[in-house]
Amino acid sequence: MDLVWLIDMGYITKASKGRGKVDYTATKKFLETTFKGPCLSIIFNSVDSYGVDFKLNQFYYTMKQAGFIVNLYRMEGGAQKQVDVAIASHLVYYAMKGYHIVLSSGDIDFVPAIHMARRDNDEVRVTLLTYNFGVHEELSGLSSEHLFFEDHAEIIKR
Repeated sequence: MDLVWLIDMGYITKASKGRGKVDYTATKKFLETTFKGPCLSIIFNSVDSYGVDFKLNQFYYTMKQAGFIVNLYRMEGGAQKQVDVAIASHLVYYAMKGYHIVLSSGDIDFVPAIHMARRDNDEVRVTLLTYNFGVHEELSGLSSEHLFFEDHAEIIKR
């Protein structure tokens, strides 16, 4: 089964405070090993009116070189709603294509997307891969399984 990892950078940045930083390339390898197949990895983040700073731009460049797709969306009125809509849209799209979805976000906004993804196929697999923090319990309850970054030392930099 094909695998896609949808990464909400806003969630990861907030939730990682004091918990260690995600090693994205190691996590991609972890997912490919765990789920026995290649992983399409997509990063979603917002950009304010000042654009992307130099360090973050270097990070995005490195991720692109490692095969990640980076999708950036301009913030509107201080909110990153375009990011959530884009992640939800990708979740439904890849579910309809038969992909196993790995979602790194804790936002309740993704509950309707999971319901929509399963509307015609209740066997759609949605795995949450998050910190053990900041995940809405309804989102966790809807997931096929819930993995935590902290439980896998090989994917966290402390």
